[in-house]
Amino acid sequence: MVRVKVCGLTCLEDVDAVVRSGANAVGFVLEPNSPRYVGDLDRLVSLLRRVPPFVSRVAVFGVLRDLPGDIWREVDVVQFLEPGESVSIPEWVRVVRAVRLRSADEVQQAMRLQEEADALLVDAYHPTRLGGTGATADWRLACLLRDLAEKPVILAGGLTPSNVIDAIVEVQPYAVDVSSGVESAPGKKDHLKVKEFIANVRRFADGS
Repeated sequence: MVRVKVCGLTCLEDVDAVVRSGANAVGFVLEPNSPRYVGDLDRLVSLLRRVPPFVSRVAVFGVLRDLPGDIWREVDVVQFLEPGESVSIPEWVRVVRAVRLRSADEVQQAMRLQEEADALLVDAYHPTRLGGTGATADWRLACLLRDLAEKPVILAGGLTPSNVIDAIVEVQPYAVDVSSGVESAPGKKDHLKVKEFIANVRRFADGS
């Protein structure tokens, strides 16, 4: 079974639609310069609490920052590209380290992150943006990391309803992560695209 995370949710209606479509996890971006930024902490709490049991709630950072204790209690997973200074992640929160691979050397560097992560997420490289670019990750390097890593590998970067099956066939990831590929505008999900994306992943898993 390939799991599905839909990232960059900013409103309650999108949370509801993504959950109804069968997502295993939902991501909320906490980078203020992102078009998918959730906004203030009260809004974040309302989004987190909208998610029903058995769907993982993921706090997504470029550079990890601390959260108030009452908000950490609403989070199941934290995902980040760069560690922050003096940030203490509660023991119940699982950790996903994002990596942007451009070479085999960077795959080796990513391997070292396994000691501090429960999974590794492969995203596309961008010189200034920390994610959500819509660019496709290097699937060849993602395969190399998958073959070497002991922890689960999640594939992100440029996934859409039309290419997600090809991505799964080639990379065989533990999970796929989609954001811009199922949007009508940055931060606004296209509910039909979300449904199609998840249905394609499920059909592949069923062999149909």
